[in-house]
Amino acid sequence: MEEYTRIQIMKTIKTASIFITLLLTPALFLCAQTAQQKTAKPAVKKAAAKPAAKPAVKPAAKPAAAVPAAKPAVTPAAKPAQPAAKPAAAAAKAPATPFDEAVEKLKSKDPAVRRQGADFLSQSRNQKAVSYLVKALADEAGAVRSSAVDGLCQLVNRDSTRKISEMLLQDKDALVRQQAASSLSYMADQTAAPALVKALKDDALAVRYAAANTLGAMHYAPAEDALIDMLADASMRRVAISALGQLQSKKAAPEIFKALADQDKYTRLEAVRALGAIGDKSAAPEMEKRLDRAEEPSVRVEAALALAKMGLTSGLVTAYEFVKSPDMSLKNQALEVIGAVGDARSLQFIEEIYAAEQNPVTKSMLDFTRQRLQARQKMQQKRP
Repeated sequence: MEEYTRIQIMKTIKTASIFITLLLTPALFLCAQTAQQKTAKPAVKKAAAKPAAKPAVKPAAKPAAAVPAAKPAVTPAAKPAQPAAKPAAAAAKAPATPFDEAVEKLKSKDPAVRRQGADFLSQSRNQKAVSYLVKALADEAGAVRSSAVDGLCQLVNRDSTRKISEMLLQDKDALVRQQAASSLSYMADQTAAPALVKALKDDALAVRYAAANTLGAMHYAPAEDALIDMLADASMRRVAISALGQLQSKKAAPEIFKALADQDKYTRLEAVRALGAIGDKSAAPEMEKRLDRAEEPSVRVEAALALAKMGLTSGLVTAYEFVKSPDMSLKNQALEVIGAVGDARSLQFIEEIYAAEQNPVTKSMLDFTRQRLQARQKMQQKRP
């Protein structure tokens, strides 16, 4: 019995030991981890303390540390002056204005760039461009010379008329001669007219055409015979008729009258217009034939206008027709006819259309014609 009791006590002690061991093991493991963490923290602190300690010692050990502090103060003060100098140099090289840029382009080795410069100066309407364009007249590239000619004429620099007239007759490039013949119309300088008359015999058709057109625009009467001679040239007939119409050449009227039957509608159109400008009523019967519906609309309206310029009302019916045209050019010419020779019936016709019209542009055109007709009516009423 005692033996049995002893054995039971030993088992109980053993079991208790195991239980205690199992109970204490997690606690011991947790204590071990905590100990490791506590041990690691001082190590981190020491490692962090070392870098902090060194800077604290170095400034104290080296009083001369103030010298490096002085150098940065000098360096920033000196450096801003250098960057400031670079933009100033760049600004000195870059053109200040588009005009200056165009002047610089004239110095380029590329003729296309030089022409761009000349074109800009020509369009600038700046009289300061004259001296540069005069120099460009001697440029080796025809395109540059052409732009310079046009620019000087648009600037109406009559001091250069003589030089441009010489170029019209002597320049080796036909495009330059053509530009001279055309641009001299801006000058309206009669001293260039003799050169333009000579240019009517230029080898290039475009030069002859431009010269004839400019002579007409200048109303240069001494060119009358030379222009009449050109009526025999089919390629020049149209522009010669136009120029003679601007000259109001009665001498040319019989020859222009023949052109009313020309196969080219544009030549017929110019003939109608020229005869209207000349005012030769002997052409009226033939002009009235051009009012026929079989004729081109532009010729019909032009014939009505030409008759109106002669003081004849035979084109009024045609004008009434084209007042309602969607073509603004034909409409405008038709209203011009009515405004020039319209009567009381014409005024009533215009007022009716005006009242119904919604388009503000057309309404304005109708109103202008209405006012013209009203003024004509008042003048007629005042006549004895």
